Amino acid sequence: MQKIPSYLLKIILFFSFLDVSAQVQKIGIPEIEYFNRRMYNGATQNWGISQSKEGFIYFANNDGVLEFDGAEWRIYKDLNPSVIRCVGSIDDKLYVGAYNEVGYYKYNSLSQLEFTSLVQSPKMREMDDVWGVHKWNNKVVFNTHKSLNIFKKDTLLTIIESKSRFITAAVVNGLLLVHDENIGLLEVRGDKTYPIAGGGVLAEKEVTAILPLSSSQILIGTMNNGLYLWDMQKIQAWDVSANNLLKQVNIFCGVKYKDDFFVFGTIQGGLVITDMQGDVFMQINKDKGLKNNTVHNAFVDREGNIWAGLDNGIAKVNFNSSISFLQGYYNLGTGYVMDKYKGEFYFGTNQALYKISEANFKNPLKNRDDFSRILGTEGQVWSLFRDENSLLCGHNLGVFEIKNLNTKILTPPDVNGVWNFKAVINHPELLLSGTYNGLVVFEKKNGKWVFRNKVDGFKESARFIEWDENGDLWISHGYQGVYKLKINDDLTRITELVNYKNTDFPGNLSSLVLVKIEGENLFVSTDGIYKVNASEMGFERNSPYEELFINRLFPSYIYEDEFRNLWCFYNGRVEVFRHLEDSSYKKINYPFLSFERQLVNGFESLYVQDKNNVFFGVEDGFAHYSVEDFKNYKTPFNTHIRSFKGREDTITYQLNSREYKQYFVPEYPFRKNLFQIKYAASFHENRDVMFSSFLNGYEQHDTDWKKENYRNFANLSEGEYEFVVKAKNSYGIESLPVKFKFVVLPPWQRSTLAKIGFSVLFLLLIVLVYYVFSKRVELSRQKEKRKQQERYKMKEEQLKNSALTSEKEMIRMRNEKLRGEMVFKEKELANSTIHLVQKNDLLSDIKSHLKKIIKISDKSDLDRTVRNLIKKIDRDIDNDNNWEVFEMHFGRVHEAFFQKLKEKHPELTNREQKLSAYIKMGMASKDIASLMNITTRAVENNRYKLRQKLTIQQGENLLEYIESI
Repeated sequence: MQKIPSYLLKIILFFSFLDVSAQVQKIGIPEIEYFNRRMYNGATQNWGISQSKEGFIYFANNDGVLEFDGAEWRIYKDLNPSVIRCVGSIDDKLYVGAYNEVGYYKYNSLSQLEFTSLVQSPKMREMDDVWGVHKWNNKVVFNTHKSLNIFKKDTLLTIIESKSRFITAAVVNGLLLVHDENIGLLEVRGDKTYPIAGGGVLAEKEVTAILPLSSSQILIGTMNNGLYLWDMQKIQAWDVSANNLLKQVNIFCGVKYKDDFFVFGTIQGGLVITDMQGDVFMQINKDKGLKNNTVHNAFVDREGNIWAGLDNGIAKVNFNSSISFLQGYYNLGTGYVMDKYKGEFYFGTNQALYKISEANFKNPLKNRDDFSRILGTEGQVWSLFRDENSLLCGHNLGVFEIKNLNTKILTPPDVNGVWNFKAVINHPELLLSGTYNGLVVFEKKNGKWVFRNKVDGFKESARFIEWDENGDLWISHGYQGVYKLKINDDLTRITELVNYKNTDFPGNLSSLVLVKIEGENLFVSTDGIYKVNASEMGFERNSPYEELFINRLFPSYIYEDEFRNLWCFYNGRVEVFRHLEDSSYKKINYPFLSFERQLVNGFESLYVQDKNNVFFGVEDGFAHYSVEDFKNYKTPFNTHIRSFKGREDTITYQLNSREYKQYFVPEYPFRKNLFQIKYAASFHENRDVMFSSFLNGYEQHDTDWKKENYRNFANLSEGEYEFVVKAKNSYGIESLPVKFKFVVLPPWQRSTLAKIGFSVLFLLLIVLVYYVFSKRVELSRQKEKRKQQERYKMKEEQLKNSALTSEKEMIRMRNEKLRGEMVFKEKELANSTIHLVQKNDLLSDIKSHLKKIIKISDKSDLDRTVRNLIKKIDRDIDNDNNWEVFEMHFGRVHEAFFQKLKEKHPELTNREQKLSAYIKMGMASKDIASLMNITTRAVENNRYKLRQKLTIQQGENLLEYIESI
């Protein structure tokens, strides 16, 4: 086969890279995140960088090995006080090199990293600093300035010593290459090194990077001499545009970025990124975001982020993002408007109007001095208008005409705050502008725009204005709603004005913004999208566009570009509905997540340069979106349980991703029932990662998505638990869940040992109870036997005594009956005695008076004496002394009757007490009338009054009540 000439090979190589070079350029600087020593708790200098298969990023730091899990930092100091110079994740081990020390970290059964030294020869104790570790043909190679130390399965195979000094080593395209300071570039084969063809060119040069350009070409970077190219036949300087810059900034390290770029870390110029043709694509230095210009190592992670180990800290460059920024270093101010005019780009900000030539704008090495401020435009720039030979600037001071770096004010002093420029239908020579307080008209005369007049009849702010097909002007106002204006033909005054409030739109409560989409005026608010209805008598919802927003979250502003794409702005974020060939729309929002919090709310702006380049105004500058800068947003990532710790644990358990098996399930006593679990996700593009977890055995469902990367549990009941956690990144991609099992032992009284003890005690208790019961049964039998004998004796005695007892009881009962009868007879006797005494006393007294009457002869004296006797009898009948005698005798028979009667009814009179006593004795009303010397009817009346005083209810018996006292 005929050999291809070298010049033809170069041509083929050039065209093979043509597609790559055509990729969209990043105009600005990617987002950069910086980590200082206080954040990672290590030394300032960082050297080697690697990423494990779990997704963790490792750094060789002066204080030890740094580990970043995406959320938190850890440092391993097993090799202190040695400075760690290199780290390399190979298979399931993390190899490290330090001063006279090599070894590896590997996860133990508790998923914790343990260090194992690989120093297996006395010579290795003199190898000095280890600068690199490489995987080569299933071997692990450590390179130092003195030697190459080659291991296989952690066993030292050989040590290849340098002739002078090994500057660097690398495995490229399957070759193990090493640079000897005095000899040049060498290849390792077996246990020896061999010079390569043309390798001597690099003698006395300090090679710092060896990278694959293609399968047959290798790129070599040097500290002071720039880039070289080895085509397997010879090595020669690579004559490319980036070489001059790289010679000035001194290459210290390099890494290939996928198949598109080379990333060089330098001593004086930070990161220099070139394309595959050797052209500078980007430089990121201290002025443009790095905290230090010295880059010890550069590394590309799986997500496409570039990590830089700096002389002072660590930087992460989100190079894989399609968004870059013109902020900070360029000092433009907050962006409000951008446009291109006659080969120059113009930027309107809150500071002034700036411009830059197209060539400088696309130059990756542009600096802030390439942006020129246009004098006289200091202040707020709102809008730009351009035609074939004019550029107008809407400013808070009015309207300026821009000519190169010169300005000319077109508006009178009383016109301030020009929001916009709108062409007048059928009048190309006229231009209408909305201002802070009305409308103004410009006219083109002799090819130049001049101010013509104000429009009378409208004094409100007119930021959003659009014409309709009838020639009417619509204006939306944030607070006043929407205006519809009719203007006279010469645009000097308003002939008709209608104001529609925000609430005149069905279901709307928010501010409305007027936009034009596909030639139709639409009104957009966060409550919906509206249009004028067919009858022009009101407004209605615009269903076709509302259907784009499935979740019914409507934007506050929509902009349709010339390609019919709809750019939708929300509160702090943006998305685009890209118009497709079939007139459908495809929603895209992932690329814009990186700057969603940097948009200027309420004043969002964008400039669509072409299909592939879009610019947004953001805080402190502008953001550039490269449409064709493809990125895979569905890259999987892992979730890890970084720490599981009980209340008194001296060690923490962890589990790295679901690929690792949990070899040990910890058990915790019930009284130490307090746990903290920390977890992380190895997603390094940004920190907007959320977690959802679930404790099986305790919870019913997963928790809501939260940014907190820890959970605490306490007072769990005994049992086996499984903690499950998963993560979701900012693009909505969920990781596979990782699970960790643990056991809470029951309290001692419910533990297995306690149950066994309780069972043994229960059995012993049963035996003891049986023994005691048997003894007690026997004793009970003996006792019962004795009791039976005693019962026989007692029975005999009882039989003897029972007759006597029965007789005694009968005698006692007869005596009690006789005593009762005797008391009753005594009471009857007492009553009879009282009557007899009273009767005898009365009769005796009458007898004595009758004897005296017999002796009286005079009739008149006799009559008088008889009458006196009758009166005396009456007095005796009602004599209180008689009553006292009666009361004394009555009290003997009926003890305490009067005392209780007076206590219970103190309001009774003496006569009523007498009546009660007679009733107590069971006397009839006739007898009582005789005793009380009153009529029987009077007795009945007194009995009725007595019932009332005694409060005896109808139906109750008076005698029974008195007898109860």
